[in-house]
Amino acid sequence: MTYYKPNDSKMFADITDGMAIIINSETGVYYGFNELGTEVYSNLINGVSSEDIINKLKPWNNNAENNFKEFMDFILKNEIMLVSNDGNSNAEIEINEETAKVCDYILKADEYLDAQELLLADPIHEVKEEEGWSPEKSSLNENKEDVARREAKMVQ
Repeated sequence: MTYYKPNDSKMFADITDGMAIIINSETGVYYGFNELGTEVYSNLINGVSSEDIINKLKPWNNNAENNFKEFMDFILKNEIMLVSNDGNSNAEIEINEETAKVCDYILKADEYLDAQELLLADPIHEVKEEEGWSPEKSSLNENKEDVARREAKMVQ
């Protein structure tokens, strides 16, 4: 069985109103999934195996295995999730067929760069881990090499 876990070291994720938004705190790039992708993502973070998800999707989509592979390739390439040895073999799959139908039974993930500069400029991302958040400038990491490293990650 193949399991995945969120990449909590660099990603912040939130699911609101059936939509997942994941922000890479190092690059300022954010990602969004369609409703079906969000349901699959929710199942993955709850410990459902990829095999169980594919088996759930197959009756609705003859191309479910390839679509799931493309979806996971995107997720892994962008380090949104990581492969894990831990899962929950008793986890109940929660994928609604009506949601799948609205999405034409296709898992979709998108990358957005429009807020990258703004997200990287937010000083909360510059907090030194050992000191925590403080409005004082001493808690911000102003090292020129770190600033250059963050700027290099920005997509031009």
